[in-house]
Amino acid sequence: MEPLRLPRAHEATIPTGKLVGYVLDPGHERGRHKARVFASALGIAAGDWRYLHDRILEALPTGVVRGTRITPFGVAYEVLVVIDGLNGRTAPVVTTWMVEKDAAPRLTSAWVDIP
Repeated sequence: MEPLRLPRAHEATIPTGKLVGYVLDPGHERGRHKARVFASALGIAAGDWRYLHDRILEALPTGVVRGTRITPFGVAYEVLVVIDGLNGRTAPVVTTWMVEKDAAPRLTSAWVDIP
């Protein structure tokens, strides 16, 4: 059986603020823990947001959907992608996406998947 992929993955968008002001922001109340792990596991810090942005979009079409749920805003997808870090390490990264009716997927969160 073929693994489930994010619909319209090639059209996906990542709001800059989601990476800069949340996922990679060491001062964000909730995002600071994600930022710390991205820095330690992959060597990716706030100034590297464009690198992370591009690697996520590059890996997304082959990323495997781990779960979905229906929300009042659309369908939420959790997609696992593999990211090569700036420190020479590679790690799985969980990305979450919102797909509203007739709209391209939009990133809502990301974190390094530490077992």
